[in-house]
Amino acid sequence: MTYRFDRNAQRFGQLSLVVVLLIGYIVNAPVVVLVGAILLASALVAPTWAPQLVLYRTLVRANVLQTAIYDEDPTPHRFAQQVGGSVLAIGTVAWVVGSTGFVWGAVLLVTTLALINLITGFCAGCFMYAQIAKLRGGRA
Repeated sequence: MTYRFDRNAQRFGQLSLVVVLLIGYIVNAPVVVLVGAILLASALVAPTWAPQLVLYRTLVRANVLQTAIYDEDPTPHRFAQQVGGSVLAIGTVAWVVGSTGFVWGAVLLVTTLALINLITGFCAGCFMYAQIAKLRGGRA
């Protein structure tokens, strides 16, 4: 099933996540892993209220940004967000128990994959989704 899907909203959310995570990494603030997890979770659970998407919609309404609407299935993209959010949630647990090396590993992994998606259009989570669907005997 396909839906109207705004790719620029997705890219804006990725860019917001990358900026937040990189700033946290640069200033050595491990709490950023929790902020990143919240950003991804809010986009999945309540996209109407997700801070980065509220900002995006405000900028679109003000004609600062334009939308890129496509008819496609958003499920692979949501799966990718769930994977990224899970990695950051695990990073948050690592932060709570004091394993900052693992925190920064989670932050750099999610940041790198989001940047690859932003720059090249290759979504590692979407690729994972397609491979899992093939293994289960379904379509990607």
